Amino acid sequence: MARDGVMPPAKSGEYIAKHAKHVKINQDGGERLCEEILSSIKCNQLQMPDTGSDSIHPSKDHPRAVDWVFVTDALNFCFWSKNKEEQWVVDGFTGYLALEAALNRAVKNGVDITNPEFYSKITKEQLSNIMKGDNGVIPLFDQRISVLHEIGTILLAKYNGTFETCVKEANKSAIKLLEIVVHNFPCFKDEAIYNGQAVSFYKRAQILVADLWNFFNGTGWGQFEDVDKLTMFADYRVPQVLVYFGVMTYSDELMKQLKNDELLESGSDKEIEIRGCSIHAVELLKKTIEKEIKEKELNVSVPNSTLIDYYLWCYRRKHAQEVESIPYHKTLGIFY
Repeated sequence: MARDGVMPPAKSGEYIAKHAKHVKINQDGGERLCEEILSSIKCNQLQMPDTGSDSIHPSKDHPRAVDWVFVTDALNFCFWSKNKEEQWVVDGFTGYLALEAALNRAVKNGVDITNPEFYSKITKEQLSNIMKGDNGVIPLFDQRISVLHEIGTILLAKYNGTFETCVKEANKSAIKLLEIVVHNFPCFKDEAIYNGQAVSFYKRAQILVADLWNFFNGTGWGQFEDVDKLTMFADYRVPQVLVYFGVMTYSDELMKQLKNDELLESGSDKEIEIRGCSIHAVELLKKTIEKEIKEKELNVSVPNSTLIDYYLWCYRRKHAQEVESIPYHKTLGIFY
């Protein structure tokens, strides 16, 4: 999917890992995490830890379920806060799950949040009501208004006012849908320049495709024949788990910055290295798991990068206290 000289995410990850100065991938840590994931696979095909969020997920029966997932993933960025007191909480949920809870509540209350006719012109007051928390305020509020206006306007102008049109156009190809999203909706164009090379991560665009696949159990609107070509979703939480397991290590300089809660600028070398190395580490991890499954002749299927990512993200939520011993990087931006 290289376009305009921009490397696709998997190639970007490999390139960044090769040149990284502040992040290192460790084979030993990969083997430890591989065992952890294999034990989960043996129990129940990579059982995802229960996050208690079933009640707030979009409803599959909703007539605009595809658009509900689209809006959710368009707003799926930057939930961290400097401290617990300021953390945005909705119905007891934090982070991405707080977003799901807020949108679920809005739909139940009859707010037309899945309809671009509504959200392309949404006002600050309307979005404020939708995102009202038990505590704290959702970060980057103005950017979220801009994102909704942008995606709503584009859906109305080019796609008959529904994301279903994009999914149909992709014709059951995850990579084709990824291309449609990245090249038509600027807020999903998650790219950077590293070491003189244009690289990409496409975190929110990839997670959008993967969420449709997961949400519809790989059928109907979620049927993609090449979903295995997606990479992990380079955010700020999954790298934290990779460092926790020793799959990646940070330089002393970078670790000191993270422990001091220093912001990493979006598009800075250190931030790019954390995200790029995370992508490559999960690709290598997938190969290690595949090798183990073959060698031990296990009667289980090899998980794709999407499933490994979901597992690691849920692992962090389930084991939050232990994992918090590793600082996560903090970046303000709309891409994750």
